[in-house]
Amino acid sequence: MPLRSPLARYSSTVLFVVAAALGCTSDDVTAPPAAEEGAMTVDASSGWVYVSLADSAVVQPTPSPSGSSDWDIAFNATSVMLNGGLAGPGGVTGACLCQNAGASSAEILAMTPDSELDAFENLNAVPGGTTFVAEELVTAVRDWFAGAGATATADPNAVYLVRLADSTSFAKVHVVQLQNPSSGAAGVVTLEYAVQADSTAAFGPVETIDVDLTSGAQQVDLNSGSAAASVAGWDLELEGFTIRLNGGASGSGDAAAAVATESFDDISTAVTFGSAYRADSFTGIFGDAPWYRYNLAGDNRISPTFDVYLLRRGSVTYAVQIVNYYSATDDPRRISFRFRRIGG
Repeated sequence: MPLRSPLARYSSTVLFVVAAALGCTSDDVTAPPAAEEGAMTVDASSGWVYVSLADSAVVQPTPSPSGSSDWDIAFNATSVMLNGGLAGPGGVTGACLCQNAGASSAEILAMTPDSELDAFENLNAVPGGTTFVAEELVTAVRDWFAGAGATATADPNAVYLVRLADSTSFAKVHVVQLQNPSSGAAGVVTLEYAVQADSTAAFGPVETIDVDLTSGAQQVDLNSGSAAASVAGWDLELEGFTIRLNGGASGSGDAAAAVATESFDDISTAVTFGSAYRADSFTGIFGDAPWYRYNLAGDNRISPTFDVYLLRRGSVTYAVQIVNYYSATDDPRRISFRFRRIGG
């Protein structure tokens, strides 16, 4: 069964508004109801795209994504984020029905938007026992200490290759010492690092910097070797027992990290495959249950699983199904999805 057109879907809303305008005074006319269902394609090729399902539209969060309730779901390449938990103030949580979790690669490749429409349209209420989860921050630099609280110690063997926030320079970084950690913070964190000015340069000298977290978060610029509560062009931000990168979910820069497979002293370059670097991200249900499988036919393509996800915001629940990653001209990162409001 083909997906009904947006015009057919919204015809009842249009008739309602026209009838209200003809039969009521201007004081009686109210805003039309939120969108009940729809289909959209967004260009997620150059950064996060934020969508309001109630408005069936792309929006620009103000003052920032993490400070705006205007959006429900956002897309960036294959990543999906919901406006809730640590990602934003919208209170959106998600669940996956994952009806195709057991499908084989061949079965996934054979699926089409039409063949999987029934699973989407036949869902009219939230199934009993469904568990909704909120977004959590997943940092690219983690597992750099052992123990907890006052007994925490640095793990110098956790070494990272870091693309810095300027997207031009690189560094190898590890934590070599914690002084006076407490239950709430790692105390004074000693970083050892070396910077490459660009992808073809050799490492500069090995440097160390002490980052004092006892009074709160500190930002670090590895190029200048400076640390303060606020640093322009920062690369790392340390707070408590968390290290964030200036990129992805944590900042506007291009910083990302890859786990090193060699010891700090043996690393000759921090440049590696672009796909190996990971930025900080928020992950909830779409991290627990990815909406796609990769390279099923040996062609490096993204194949949607057509699983149905549920997004809940207050008393409103939507079913969402991602149906394509490519445009009609085969451009990637053009995310097509459909949504409809359901009961429960």
